[in-house]
Amino acid sequence: MMKMLVAAAILVVLITIIVLLVKSTKNRLKLLNIKLKEADSNINLYLQKKKTTLDNIIKIIIDLKKDEGLFDDFSNDTKKEKNTFVLHSVLNKYYSKLSKLLLDDEELSKNSDILEHLINLKNNEEELIGSIKFYNDSVVDYNGLIKTFPHKVFAKVKSLDNKDFYNNEKEELFDILK
Repeated sequence: MMKMLVAAAILVVLITIIVLLVKSTKNRLKLLNIKLKEADSNINLYLQKKKTTLDNIIKIIIDLKKDEGLFDDFSNDTKKEKNTFVLHSVLNKYYSKLSKLLLDDEELSKNSDILEHLINLKNNEEELIGSIKFYNDSVVDYNGLIKTFPHKVFAKVKSLDNKDFYNNEKEELFDILK
């Protein structure tokens, strides 16, 4: 009888531990998903601001007839149906083109309207980079969590996959210098 009570107590303790582990795993994954959604929402907001600001600068450049056809596809390339990863990459491509054009054309780089938009663009870019860093850090935590026991079991049951990162900022800066 005593052996059965001990066995029952051990079984209750094991079940309690398993339940606590599952709840803990579920809560940690929920928290990381909330962080990822928040960061993604912020990134989307900053990308839309970046798109609008670049569009305003490009309109000024076109009005001044200084665009040299560099921005002909800007509207088509930045349509809303693209996901934030693609939009981020496309906007960086046009930001790079704009930077090169401004470096090559002294008149454009001194235009007060363009300078005002560039200040807004710089401030937005700092916020965007911060949001991307927060997102990427959360992805590191999330991807690491779903690969470790006992979280891996829960991730398998829920069919959770690794999340993608935003491009490495150093990589993008290298592209600008090309």
